[in-house]
Amino acid sequence: MKIRTGHIVAVIIILAIIGLGLNSYVSHYQGGEIYEAANHAYGLLVRGFNVTIIVETVHGETIKGTLLSVRGSTLSIVVNGTTYTVGGPEATREDIKAKLIRVIYHGKVYLYEVNPMEGRGSQVFSKLLPNQYYSVRYSGKIYIEGGITPIEIGKLKYQADYKTYGSITIDHLGPNGAIITANMVPVQYLIEYLGNYTVYTYGLLYVNSNERNLPLKLLEVRSP
Repeated sequence: MKIRTGHIVAVIIILAIIGLGLNSYVSHYQGGEIYEAANHAYGLLVRGFNVTIIVETVHGETIKGTLLSVRGSTLSIVVNGTTYTVGGPEATREDIKAKLIRVIYHGKVYLYEVNPMEGRGSQVFSKLLPNQYYSVRYSGKIYIEGGITPIEIGKLKYQADYKTYGSITIDHLGPNGAIITANMVPVQYLIEYLGNYTVYTYGLLYVNSNERNLPLKLLEVRSP
């Protein structure tokens, strides 16, 4: 019996789609279940998952954003660089009244140990980005050499503290450099704001991806 090439290709595509589906997860909540949705989403966020929130509003709109933070039963999401708050269908203080909430996340979180690295920031932090990922966050001590200004540090701190789930603590800032502590800060921000400085750093790396894909010491694998 002959098997047509087209059939083989179709089977391969179907298997690939199934494989991707196994690494993607969606949880559905009614607007009245906002507290349950918030707890679930926040539990994923603090463990290193990149969480997408899709809201169907009471007015029939569909809004998609990246989860930023959770406070009580209120979710804060970032949509095209702007932060919005999401509450239940009877919300009065939040920006968005939810009729239905979808919590979407992917893969697993691979926690790596980052041994001391030194060099130009763009080169050092680029080594922490794998080929495939949903998010890559870094926690650790960063020593910065050179005349970095309070404004430059302030821009990095603002992005980390208010545009993503993470934070920057300024331990020291002087004429010859700075010492900061990063807590789950997206590596892309470190490349953007510290890329032109010489840095010395060590810490932990949280990679949300479909597979282990960095040659670093693996400390833990976190499943949804």
